[in-house]
Amino acid sequence: MTEEPGGRQSTIGTACFVDFDNLYDGLLDAALDRAGDHKKALESSLNVLGRLRTRLREDGAQMVIGRAYSPFDEYPGSEAAHPLALLGYEPQFVIHHTKWNSADLQLSIDLVEILHTRPDIERFVILGGDQDFIPIARKVLEARRELLICAPASVTSGDLVDRIGAERFLDAASLIEPDAAHRVPAAPIVRPAVEEPEPPAPVAEISPQSPRTTGARILGTVKLPQMSTWTPLSDSEALSDARQRQCLELIFGLSERFRANNKPEEVWLSPFLKKEMAEHFPELTHPQRRTLVNLLKEQGKIRIEERESQTGPYPYSVILLNPDHPVIVALRAS
Repeated sequence: MTEEPGGRQSTIGTACFVDFDNLYDGLLDAALDRAGDHKKALESSLNVLGRLRTRLREDGAQMVIGRAYSPFDEYPGSEAAHPLALLGYEPQFVIHHTKWNSADLQLSIDLVEILHTRPDIERFVILGGDQDFIPIARKVLEARRELLICAPASVTSGDLVDRIGAERFLDAASLIEPDAAHRVPAAPIVRPAVEEPEPPAPVAEISPQSPRTTGARILGTVKLPQMSTWTPLSDSEALSDARQRQCLELIFGLSERFRANNKPEEVWLSPFLKKEMAEHFPELTHPQRRTLVNLLKEQGKIRIEERESQTGPYPYSVILLNPDHPVIVALRAS
């Protein structure tokens, strides 16, 4: 919050875009102690959105635009539409199929429109932690607007946080108000460090004497909301023995499926990294996922071979299991 000529206080114009099913599924799968408690996940999702609005207001921001995207003709959207509207998040119906909906696409289209037509909107908040939000997050940063990603930390894409910076991430679990019957542990709240010649102050403020500029403020010149102290996994955590086993089991499962269908037991490397690995290890960054595969290669459990493409000028790489390695022998025996 800054002071304009005449002593009038100005607020930071903020637009919030909610991928509601993404938030709900994340809390259902990871942020709640009682896994599978749909009612509690729905209550917690609405609780997060209400407390986020309050947090922004306390930090001098006004939610000028609030939109929530979901197939509102089915659960959980059908139960959430009315309370979302009361909270100030306008329900936006999206097209959906059995395992897919267009929420992230419609959200991104609307955000880009606001980004280019509303210079008074200085901060954009995206509630959703999928890797799919990397392109739209990049556009916000390229436009020199403030960005905040809010999602459950345990199910947020490591690539997304690596791209935007952990200082622009807020763990949604830290916004859930715990009760006596069911308490969700929240991460400690701190403010992001600001580079200063002296030890950094908790936040950077605009001096009251500074002239107010038109349009959006440059990123980092206004007070940011409090963040959770959460960062992507370190390499030692990301490359643990347990994750190496899971990676090998993924490759083994695909190879066995191909063999059962009388197909070559070859797992194409690039599609495997982009699809199965990204889906199974969303908390890791792409380099960390690739390193997991390379570690298996160094241990002699797999080979990576290059193939000449029959349909194009570029070769491609495949993963092959080493059938003589004791671990692979044990997997096949089991």
